[in-house]
Order: sequence, then structure tokens, then C-alpha cells
Amino acid sequence: MLLLCLTASVLPAWAQEASRELDGRSPWALLAQALLSLAVVVGVIYLMYFGLRRLTDRGLGADAAGPLRVLQARHLGGDHWLYVVEVEGRRMVVGATSTGMALIAELEPSGATGGGREDEV
Repeated sequence: MLLLCLTASVLPAWAQEASRELDGRSPWALLAQALLSLAVVVGVIYLMYFGLRRLTDRGLGADAAGPLRVLQARHLGGDHWLYVVEVEGRRMVVGATSTGMALIAELEPSGATGGGREDEV
């Protein structure tokens, strides 16, 4: 008991005031308040993540109505990117760096069967 009294007298004034405020509150109420605060913070982070993701998808042309659409993008490391784009029905693989872009390959239409390769086996 003496140790408790000595500890209380050594505490700074702000800590003594805070402990008096908590005297009337249940530990369960404090736990509920902490969990609610945590849920709000996690919810805000979740909304920010998916909001930014949606904005970057639009930036890549996911919702574009024009003749150019970016179908897929892959980060290869550093400043190297690989894109699959569609321009007026033609699909192409394009490589990009900070210094420029280059056409790597033009893909066959998605409905193609392989151009008679079954006979070559």
C-alpha cells in the first residue's frame, strides 16, 4: 500500500489526472473503444488502398472508351515495364523504360487456332 501511495505521488500531474479520469470506466469499455478506433483506422486504410488502385487502373486504360486499351501491365523491376495493349482489335506486347518504348511482338487474335500447326506435328 505504501508503494502504491509513493508511486502515485511520483507520477507527473498529467498522469495523475489521466488515472482519475479512467477510475470511473470499465476496462471492457476501454477495450471496446480501442477496438472501435482500430476498426475505423483499418477501414480508412482499406478504402484508400482500393481507391488508389481504382485510380491507377483507370490510368492504365482499364475504363477507356477509345481505340487504345491496356489489357495487362507487369513490372519487371527498376523502371522496366511490360504491357499487353489492344489497338483497334490488334494485340501487341510493348516494353517500356524511363527512356522509351518498343514493340516486342504482335499477338495473334484471341480466336486464332494456331495457323495450321496441327499438321506440323
